[in-house]
Amino acid sequence: MVKCSRCGIEIKDDHNICPNCGNDLTDLDESSLQSDENNACSNCGAALKEDATFCDKCGNRIDGADEVPKCESCGSEIPENVLFCPTCGAKVKQKPQVINRACPNCGLELENDIVFCPECGSNVFAGEKNDAVIQSAVLSNSFLDKINLNVIMIPTALSVITSIILSLIGLLIGFSWFSFILAIIISVGFFSATINNEANATVSGLITGLILGLLENPLVEFLFGAFVSGFYEGFFGGHLLILIVLGIICAYISNVFLKSNVRGIVEKLGISWL
Repeated sequence: MVKCSRCGIEIKDDHNICPNCGNDLTDLDESSLQSDENNACSNCGAALKEDATFCDKCGNRIDGADEVPKCESCGSEIPENVLFCPTCGAKVKQKPQVINRACPNCGLELENDIVFCPECGSNVFAGEKNDAVIQSAVLSNSFLDKINLNVIMIPTALSVITSIILSLIGLLIGFSWFSFILAIIISVGFFSATINNEANATVSGLITGLILGLLENPLVEFLFGAFVSGFYEGFFGGHLLILIVLGIICAYISNVFLKSNVRGIVEKLGISWL
């Protein structure tokens, strides 16, 4: 007995034409005429080849067959975990992964993009911290842990004194408000490089810039009198914010990139605060 590949009824072996639908049975090869109920298409009854995914006659998908992804451009089979078709090079469209999670309140399994549980209304992310926030907090704590005011007292005091002296010299020469800019760059750039880490150096640069910014107009008045100081303030204004920012930047760059060179000079001079 064999099965007709068109209608699926059983037919005697000596029939060449299906008595039910008139299908010509002589075109079928011997392998397709084998009566194997476990290897027949559930839609049309046609015999199936081993490891077949779809029926050759009606195209019905075989139950239990592994789905093999195919390229939408050329139809070639696509191996797993590839981004481009190995035959035509077209980009493979990957199916989005659905990651389930459980509601922390009622335990209902939820898809990854759910924020509020449809069962109890609880916030699924309640009590969880964002990774970026955690990383930021760790970096912030590590920076603060490095700061030690006892370490920066001497180099900061020397930096402030040096910046004041250089500012006075610059004003006498006629550099005007550029005197304070140059004083910050030289003093902070040198003394911040002698400090043990960039956090302490940044604080030292901030303090130096702040103090020099507050003393800008008083220093002008000290050298040239109140009249010139008033003219200076009215024409140039104050540069407190600029000096603070410049002090921080110079301190950080100097400590990160010039530390070994400057510390070598200081050690040769026998300065004891290192």
